[in-house]
Amino acid sequence: MRDWPAWLLSLLAALAVWYSLRERAPVVERALSVPLQVVGLGEGVAEGVPKEVFLRVRGPAPLVEGRNLLASAYLDLSGVEGPFSREVQVSVPQGVTVLEVRPARVEGRVEALLTRTLPVEVHAQGAWVRTEPDRVEARGPRSQVEVAVAALGLDLGAGEVALTAFGPQGPLPGVALSPSRVRVVAREAVLFRKEVALVVKPPPGLEVLEYTPKTLEVVGPREALEGLEAVEARPQGGFRPGEVAGPWVLDLPQGVRPIGQVLGRARFALK
Repeated sequence: MRDWPAWLLSLLAALAVWYSLRERAPVVERALSVPLQVVGLGEGVAEGVPKEVFLRVRGPAPLVEGRNLLASAYLDLSGVEGPFSREVQVSVPQGVTVLEVRPARVEGRVEALLTRTLPVEVHAQGAWVRTEPDRVEARGPRSQVEVAVAALGLDLGAGEVALTAFGPQGPLPGVALSPSRVRVVAREAVLFRKEVALVVKPPPGLEVLEYTPKTLEVVGPREALEGLEAVEARPQGGFRPGEVAGPWVLDLPQGVRPIGQVLGRARFALK
């Protein structure tokens, strides 16, 4: 059976030695940075809170030096809505004195959280990208979510694209997207829009007296539209003297198409 009185006496002796050594240990100062924890925050997000605070402490070397120092800092935002100014609270072991906390007081604002849906826009070199899903959920501080216009990503040729919420002034780091990545389901050539002249050239023996429309809008690849200034057209039913109305048949470069069906009217006469 264990000799409890002797064991207790040994423990007390060890504690006495430890306290004696601690009292005789040199007193040192130390500077360090610790994470600033936010407590008491309800349904909201705190703006203006630094990630770390700077501490300067003094105490016995065995408690302060190396990894022995158990220090923490926190900001209590219980019941806060809107602007706030709160002191930073610091916890250190007994026997350690806090000489400096920087910042000692934090000023910021607690904002309500807002959730809304944003369209997905993925940019690629020379291609239009279709994704799944094409809309994502944005959640974050009301002031940031309200100005968000799209979830933007850059297509690097992989199967997925990472997204970032953007507003008129740039990225919104405080806004979280769900999902934060979308799957690329199609890549198509980018089409450009251009207005060109519509030209009617009847065969020999006929002349055109009048016709409409005089212009049309087409879409196609940039290189196909760069030199395109006019498109030749003819009546779907063929040329003949008199008035002709109906769809036009268009002589278009490869990859170029009109916007909608082109309906025309013309009057031809014998020369």
